[in-house]
Amino acid sequence: MKYNHWIKEIKRMFIPRPSKEENKRFDMAERIFSFPKEYFSKFMDTIVQEDFITYPSYAEYDSLKDDIAKYNNVNMNNVYLSTGSGACIKSLCEITMNVESNVVSPVPCYPMYGIYGRLFGGKHIGVEYDDSTTFNLSKLIDSINDNTRLVVISNPFSPIGEYKTIDEVRELCKVCVDKDIILLIDEAYVDFSPGTLLPLIKEFDNVVISRTFSKAFGAAGIRAGYLLGSSKLIDVVTKVQLTYPLSNISVKFASYLLNNSHEVDKYSKDTIIGRDNLCRMLSGGGYDVINSNTNSIHFHESNGDNSETVKIMNSYGLAFKSGDTKTGTPVMVPGDDRKTWIRLSVGPDIDKMDFVGDIL
Repeated sequence: MKYNHWIKEIKRMFIPRPSKEENKRFDMAERIFSFPKEYFSKFMDTIVQEDFITYPSYAEYDSLKDDIAKYNNVNMNNVYLSTGSGACIKSLCEITMNVESNVVSPVPCYPMYGIYGRLFGGKHIGVEYDDSTTFNLSKLIDSINDNTRLVVISNPFSPIGEYKTIDEVRELCKVCVDKDIILLIDEAYVDFSPGTLLPLIKEFDNVVISRTFSKAFGAAGIRAGYLLGSSKLIDVVTKVQLTYPLSNISVKFASYLLNNSHEVDKYSKDTIIGRDNLCRMLSGGGYDVINSNTNSIHFHESNGDNSETVKIMNSYGLAFKSGDTKTGTPVMVPGDDRKTWIRLSVGPDIDKMDFVGDIL
């Protein structure tokens, strides 16, 4: 059979989830409990049969793009829509990668940066952390070469959660623009962080920012995401857009969230309070803790392998990520040799949940 030979080298993992119950889903950085009944019912009242029977119209796409533009204080021609921010990242790889090119990103990171790059024939240059949870941007800059066509960072960085200021990232922007390289800044967790790097898209035509409705907006199931960048760059990316990237329901719910964002704002602020409270409690209760600027944290028994903590959390039927000494699946943080860390997605009042009292 004739197909691109490098596809055989790509490895994908599709892991079933143990639970999607509210206040048990702590593994995927989603909203951990349901929207208020009145808030969600108001949206459901807008659903009609035509949302399922007909194709979306481009007028509806433009309306959503206009809502996104207003929410982010940009113009509609600065917005690109796709099926989640992952698909947006894939589109950027599609317009940049070939068998002679490479994409540069930190590692560990969202693994699809490298996978999508290789899907289109490129190579992935992963730049590792030093022995610290602070990523060295200079090391990333030094890894850029003549074949680099895309550089990707997240901010806050995933999975560790460090946040870089706009001044810290500006030097990377200058290097990329001088070399005519597209720089993607993934802001999936921006709502839990000190701020956004969005002003950089007005300084640099080569900088693009990705956003998602899956995290603070609490709508992972609608698979909606977008890019923000110069009109010149967005026009190029739009050439590879799917014919109908979002369903009618996705368009409606995304617009509803943007136009009723008070619930998103409240959830984000309350998540930050719960996250920081939980980290203080764990730090004072015999755990080493890596707090973050996202809605996930890492923690580890100071004098143990986390097996007792995992046992307690499993007894509650919780879904979370952990390094398992039995299976050998590692969860690590830079600068630490232990492979049995727990990564926990958090939300409002996470610090008040029963399992927290038990593990403490």
